[in-house]
Amino acid sequence: MRPATRPERTAEQRAEELAIRQRHAASPVRARPAGTLKRKSFVALVASLAQFKSEREKQGLTLDEVATRMGIDAPALSRLETGKTLNPTIATLVKWAEALGRELHLELSTPS
Repeated sequence: MRPATRPERTAEQRAEELAIRQRHAASPVRARPAGTLKRKSFVALVASLAQFKSEREKQGLTLDEVATRMGIDAPALSRLETGKTLNPTIATLVKWAEALGRELHLELSTPS
């Protein structure tokens, strides 16, 4: 429950509070961490992972079957499919595509 009235503050207290708020606003913790993906890139990655899962399901393959073909365990593949692991290596993606009888094609393009 919030108090009905605000406590009276001296000019010094208000200045100190303002300084604290400014330091907090400028904190590097509020900045995007170095090495994080931009939103558009993140969405593209998640969409790509969903394509792999969709292809597996379309072919009627189980997680175990595809994971065995890739040489990894089924829980690791599940983490990839659900997006809990969002940093697959290119080698992993190539193995995943090959396990599905597909090829992986990467494209470098100019941002739109």
